[in-house]
Amino acid sequence: MSNARQEVRQCEKRMSYDQRQPTSNSNKLDHQTTASQMNSSSKTNRKILLLHGNQQTGDILLGRINKLKKSLWQELGFDIIAPDAPHLFSEQDDMDCVDADVDADADSDKWKRTWWHRRGNTYRGMEESLSMLDQLWNNRNQEFVAIFGFSQGSRLAHIISVIHIITNGRAFPGLQCVIHFSGYGDCSLPDNLTSFLNDYWNASLPSSILSSPTSLDNTRIHIPSLHVMGELDALIPLKSSEALMQSYINPSSQIHPGNHFVPVKRLDIDRYITFLSEAIGDRSTPNQQLTANASTPSKSNNSISPQPDEEHALAQIDEVAALAQIFPSEFRLLSKSTPTNPAHYDPDDYFGENRSYEHPIRYSIILQPQDECSRQIEETLWPPRNISLCIQYPVQYPDVEPLVSLIHDMNYFEFSMETSNALMDAVRKAIMEEAGMPCGMGMVYAARSFFQEGGLATCISTLSSAVTNLPDTETEHREDIVPSLLKLSNPSRIKLCNAQGLQIASTLLYRDDDGIDGSTSDTTLATRGGKGGIWRYTVGLIGKPSAGKSTFFNAATAFARQRGEADGYRPFEASDVNDDNGVLLGGASMAAHPFTTIDPNIGYCLIPAPPGACPEDEENAAAAINQCGLILGSSHGRDSNGRRLIPACLKDVAGLVPGAYQGRGRGNKFLDDLTDADVLVHIVDASGSSDAEGNKFCSEGSVDDLIHPINDLEWVRNELVEWVYFNVSSKWDGIVRKGKQKLLDMFSGYKQNQAFTYDVFSAVEKFVKENEGRERIFDDLESWDDGDLHRLVSAFLGARFPMALAMNKSDIPPAEQHISDINSKLPLHGAHVGVGMSAHEEMLFVRQQVMRTMKNSSSHSLPSQPKCCRIWDCLQSAMTLREPAVVFPVNDWKTYEPMPGMANYTTRDSSLPNHAFVNCIVASGGCAPSQWSDKRCAYVAELKDNSKHALRDVLLMKPGSTVEHVFQGLKGMGVLDGDFVRAEAACMLGDKPKPVLKSDIIQRHNRILRIMTTKRKTWQKH
Repeated sequence: MSNARQEVRQCEKRMSYDQRQPTSNSNKLDHQTTASQMNSSSKTNRKILLLHGNQQTGDILLGRINKLKKSLWQELGFDIIAPDAPHLFSEQDDMDCVDADVDADADSDKWKRTWWHRRGNTYRGMEESLSMLDQLWNNRNQEFVAIFGFSQGSRLAHIISVIHIITNGRAFPGLQCVIHFSGYGDCSLPDNLTSFLNDYWNASLPSSILSSPTSLDNTRIHIPSLHVMGELDALIPLKSSEALMQSYINPSSQIHPGNHFVPVKRLDIDRYITFLSEAIGDRSTPNQQLTANASTPSKSNNSISPQPDEEHALAQIDEVAALAQIFPSEFRLLSKSTPTNPAHYDPDDYFGENRSYEHPIRYSIILQPQDECSRQIEETLWPPRNISLCIQYPVQYPDVEPLVSLIHDMNYFEFSMETSNALMDAVRKAIMEEAGMPCGMGMVYAARSFFQEGGLATCISTLSSAVTNLPDTETEHREDIVPSLLKLSNPSRIKLCNAQGLQIASTLLYRDDDGIDGSTSDTTLATRGGKGGIWRYTVGLIGKPSAGKSTFFNAATAFARQRGEADGYRPFEASDVNDDNGVLLGGASMAAHPFTTIDPNIGYCLIPAPPGACPEDEENAAAAINQCGLILGSSHGRDSNGRRLIPACLKDVAGLVPGAYQGRGRGNKFLDDLTDADVLVHIVDASGSSDAEGNKFCSEGSVDDLIHPINDLEWVRNELVEWVYFNVSSKWDGIVRKGKQKLLDMFSGYKQNQAFTYDVFSAVEKFVKENEGRERIFDDLESWDDGDLHRLVSAFLGARFPMALAMNKSDIPPAEQHISDINSKLPLHGAHVGVGMSAHEEMLFVRQQVMRTMKNSSSHSLPSQPKCCRIWDCLQSAMTLREPAVVFPVNDWKTYEPMPGMANYTTRDSSLPNHAFVNCIVASGGCAPSQWSDKRCAYVAELKDNSKHALRDVLLMKPGSTVEHVFQGLKGMGVLDGDFVRAEAACMLGDKPKPVLKSDIIQRHNRILRIMTTKRKTWQKH
């Protein structure tokens, strides 16, 4: 044992030196702390034991995973200790070695180390290695909680895990999890292990082990384990690593597309950190977590995998269902699910109502198009065999990033590691661009775009001459694009069918909602908001490049872009002011050239409530307010016309160019960004001074030199239609075989529920019957031509994405004439209403107020700008096209005072306007939010005069929401507790409240609502 003790002392000496003096060498321990800091924290900092592979050293392996080491230290406070094996590698002594990790960096035999010399199934020298590690593990200055093992080191980590279990945790105490990199378990444990255990840990071994040494191979290990293996690993094939997993209870696995190495890309590191966080968590004293009995695993180690809460689970399942419908031939669910109604089980139906999912959800999507037509066109752009994107959801997804890997069976020459890395970089970028949001579709489009834009040819020079381009125009090679089962039609019929689709959509949008008395039209599209619940209402900004979308966005959000700081974005700060003439406001980028906005900007804007949506909008409301002596409130303020301002998300995406549906410009990525929107605002350059690509070509000249903005309306609408059309038509043969339900599922995949889609289908079917005499067209899909499909797509998009026009640059001649022309022809090309404006002027006004706020001084003389509210008018007109159901929760029927439990929402919610935004509201003639304190320049829960503002709070609910949805929403916000007892509702101020049922749909006649529960918070009145 003297050699082992000497190795321990050398290892401790090296660690002591590394702790005293950090070094830039990546092969050394890279602590960024002083000696005193290390000494004070050495007893509390948790450590991970890293065991290198055969013919390696600890320093070599540690240097190769330096990024992982730094991430574990920075994010979890874990340190990695990587001792060298006590034995020198010898060609003669290791002739039977099967896990030789030949290392090019080890340029001298004297640096090659091994944990044992193998002879048959005897591991000579294993005893010294185990005793050395046992002494290191029990060093009083160390607190090990996990083991990382690579190749031969993984085998040693497995042996340690077995010893830990059979000694009831007395050997290697505090071991809480293990990660095996390129581990193997398709052979028996070494023959000399039992004798060593008898000599070294005799007092700790159960008699069953001593009497039957072969029982070691049957040991079941309940320590949480993660098994990382490479698809192309020729040294340790997948089946060998999978055999090792059989020894562990509830093992986790990760397959990477490489060979024999430890993967340390960012996605891999995130997976390891997630595993460690779930396996170890915040347990402060690992040594107290010993297993009581090997046959009865501890509760913490044998527990069910962490489950997402209801909100995260619903978001995950909704995205899975949407992806399964959009990519039916490419999608494959890898995790388990159980049908809720086995008698009516549909294997292609992935919606949450029909399946119960086991978490974590894991699935794959084949990246190559599976329809024959697309494959023929794009064949040279893709690898020779299918490649899939494998996605797994962590518990907190979409708030955190998903776990992503590639699945394929190609060798290095067919799909190189350089290509794999470049592809994953593109996917990673898509994940970062959509941080905090579902990003499944974005990842698939990013991966497909990588190949479609020649990524394979870039990485493999021999393929460069084989890359082909898609057709330049819609009509070129049309016979090759349209599937054979979808009949061709002439351009005039397609144009007619598109117009008919818009007509059908208009009939759906303009149906009457319920009246004041609660009466409801039989044709009300009550479900067009999707599933019931609180609505995170989102307005999408579209238009060609340089039309003024980013300027509109900055004015509407007061430059407060809401992407996370991890993306490099943040709200403005006082330190951003450079001088009197310039300021870095942190909004969306603005410039007179295409694609200034490369990634979507997301921020909160304020929108005046649709006319008649609020009780104070009624004719007799003023009399009731005066009679009751009420002070009306508004959580987000009011504009100069007294209109209540309500919050919504505003999403500005990269400019659209002709041919985007074929991948030009930002292509499918742009179109995918729109699926989050509930209504669209098309920013139009009313001056006509830029071409379809967004290039400014004229600053002076005659009207004849300009392009009429009506042309922009037409081709932008066409891009949206063709995007969905080509997505559906490429799968038409499969749709025809499976029938109407499959087509319904396809359209429901665009983040809309089936009830909404069914209403659109019914309206289309009714229209065709009345105008063409064809009945039940969805039961006869074989007879369809591409005109029929265009009609359906046009109707769906018209209802799914109703559009308002922001006719921008009204201050530039001849915009006035263009605006007049467009307004006289509305509705037109999917647009229903239009508002003329100068977003630039409004942006300057907002900028002025932001600068005043940032300088925090009235002594600065700033130029006066006009008070502009046309952007609010435009946003209101857009919301009116697809109104939310608004609810006013109250606590008292006499004063209509708000629920005290809503205080957190009205003082801390991220949708509340900041100081600069409040100044913009007031400067434009409006009123600040009710809980805003001018003196403190902040939101306060209690006002100085203790006044209670009537109808202060409003909730935006999806159409079709019920009273129960409101109740669940308030519980989720922490406003209510307990079970629902009863509820009362009224329409207008002064009305006598009436009882309502949980199942009653929220409409204007029951918009003022008071809910009682069994468990009352301290503020609730009896």
